[in-house]
Amino acid sequence: MRFSDLILGLVLIAGAALLFAAASTLPPIPGQKYGADVFPVLTAAGLAACGFILSVGAIRAGPFPLAAATWVREPGAPFRAVATIALVIAYMVLAPLIGFVPTATLVLFGLFSVVRVRPAVAVPVAVGAALIIYFSFNLLLRVPLPRGLVESLLP
Repeated sequence: MRFSDLILGLVLIAGAALLFAAASTLPPIPGQKYGADVFPVLTAAGLAACGFILSVGAIRAGPFPLAAATWVREPGAPFRAVATIALVIAYMVLAPLIGFVPTATLVLFGLFSVVRVRPAVAVPVAVGAALIIYFSFNLLLRVPLPRGLVESLLP
């Protein structure tokens, strides 16, 4: 199903409003200048901006069906959809067992393979993205990610 950018933009704006409402209920952190709501509020603002840009672009582009299922007729599209869902499930099963970095690398490489990215590009990008995400969440945001052998070697 392919939705009009107008529909997607409005959904993003509605999601941003819900995220903003939920973030505004987070308690302040005593003694801190910024509270727990800062990142969700910034994310909500970004989502709202993207939704606005999509909606305006769709209105300027003129009439378009609100929904169309044209992607189903593309060769390999159902396989790509099923493969994406299978890779997300594989992440959920494997991450607690072997850790975030190897699992994320394998899942990203699998996704790149599904959309036919050359292995010479897919491998370094998958490894680099997994490491950047790991360091961003684990060190900067202090969000614990599943640990495995690779993570025990990293700070």
